[in-house]
Amino acid sequence: MKFAILHCEEVSTLFLLEEAAKKVGLEAYVFHYKDIRFFAKNGEVDVRARGISLKDFSGIFCRGFWDYQNEVSLLVEFCKRNKIAVFDQALLKRQMISKMHDLVCFENASLPVPKTLYLPSAADEATICSALKFPIVSKEDRSRKGDQVYLLKDKAELRNFLARITLSQRTLGANTYQFQEYIPADFDVRVIVIDGEILGAIERRSADPHEFRHNISLGGHAKQIAVTPEMKSMAIKAADVLEYQFAGVDLITNKNTDKMYVLEVNRSPGFGGFMEATGIDVSLEVMKFFLRKCVSRLRFINKQIK
Repeated sequence: MKFAILHCEEVSTLFLLEEAAKKVGLEAYVFHYKDIRFFAKNGEVDVRARGISLKDFSGIFCRGFWDYQNEVSLLVEFCKRNKIAVFDQALLKRQMISKMHDLVCFENASLPVPKTLYLPSAADEATICSALKFPIVSKEDRSRKGDQVYLLKDKAELRNFLARITLSQRTLGANTYQFQEYIPADFDVRVIVIDGEILGAIERRSADPHEFRHNISLGGHAKQIAVTPEMKSMAIKAADVLEYQFAGVDLITNKNTDKMYVLEVNRSPGFGGFMEATGIDVSLEVMKFFLRKCVSRLRFINKQIK
C-alpha cells in the first residue's frame, strides 16, 4: 500500500514519519511540494512527484504547506477523483491557513480564546488601543514556531511596530496581523490529539525569564504532564471543531485568574520535543491511524464496486 508524505521543509520528524510508515507496512514516499507536477490532457488529470504517478497511492499526508496552498488545493481535487485518502480530512473542505479563521471557529463553538483583533490593514492604532489593553501580543496570521510573534508593552512600541509592518505591506505585500490580549503565564501546554483521542501532553516553559513565548523551537524546555479533564475536553473539542485528525492543541492558563484558553491548534505540529519529553512515539501512532483509515477506505470502495 503506497503512502506519500508531502512537506515544505526538511525537518527531523520527516524521517521519523517515513520510518514509522514502513514499520506499519506502508510503502512510504517522501516528496517536497516542489516535486509535484500536474498534467491535464483529454479530460484526464495526473499528478506526478519525481516521475512517480500518485494515482495508485492509497493515502497522502500533507504536512505543512505554508506557501503551497494552490498546489495542495489541486492535489486534494485529484485525490477526491481518484479515491485517495487525504490527511488531514479538513483539507477536503478548505486549504487555507489562518489563525484568525481558527479563532472564529473556536468562538462559535464557545471555546475560550484570548480577546483578539484582526486587521487587514495594521495601521489602525486607535482601534487597537480602544479594543485591547497593554501589553498586547501581535501575531502574523500565518506565523509558526513562535516566529513573527511580538509583545508590545506600550503605545510607543505599538506605534513603531505599526510603522514597520505598514512599510513592509506597502513594499512587499506582507501578510496580515492579529492583535491579542496578553495572558500572563509561566508556561503553556501542548496536547497531541489523534482521531479524537488524547495521546499525551507536555508543559512548555521558556528558558529565558524575559521571554513570553514558550515554544521548544525557541529554546523552551518541556516536561510530560498529566492531562486534566479540562485540558482533555478543550483539546478534543478544539481539534474536532477544525476537523483535524492529527493536531497539536496549545492551551494557556492565566496565572492570576486560573482561566484556561485555547491559544491555537496546529494541523501539522512539530513533535520532536514532545517525543523526547514523554517517550511516546508520535510518528508511529500517527501512522497506525493513517493505516487504519486507508484500509477502511479501501474496504468501503471495494464494497461499492461489488
